[in-house]
Amino acid sequence: MNKFIISLILILLPQFVYAKENLILKGYWFECEFSEKTAPPKDQCEMLDNDGFNFKENVATNIKNISSKETRCKKNKIGQCFKSNTKSINVTVGRSNQVKFHDSHLILTFLGCSQKFKLKNYIYFIEAMPDKKKCFWTGKKHFYLKKFNGSVNIKK
Repeated sequence: MNKFIISLILILLPQFVYAKENLILKGYWFECEFSEKTAPPKDQCEMLDNDGFNFKENVATNIKNISSKETRCKKNKIGQCFKSNTKSINVTVGRSNQVKFHDSHLILTFLGCSQKFKLKNYIYFIEAMPDKKKCFWTGKKHFYLKKFNGSVNIKK
């Protein structure tokens, strides 16, 4: 019976959230390519979307990986994703927005409205879920993000 319980715990462990007080995102983070609107990816976020964010000093800057030639992306779009263990990528920089982190929440301010996202830390990724009170620009989508630890080259 003990072996069964231990086996069950090990199988289900990745599905449980690991609590971490005042979770803060820093650095380069990308969406998990195979996540769904409100469901996490089934590949433990091994494949990342080419769109991401650089979190630095209360600013979130949109970035886009422009160096991928990956063919196994959603909808077979070449270069729209890349493997999370890639050593180096080239990115372009887009719009920047103010952010705050408080009690494991990310608060993003855009077009005069501040949207709160609850951050949950899983083994392979972070989930950002919008609060029930939504800004007019906020959808129902949950964001499943993974930190990119390779080198990032900014292209202009």
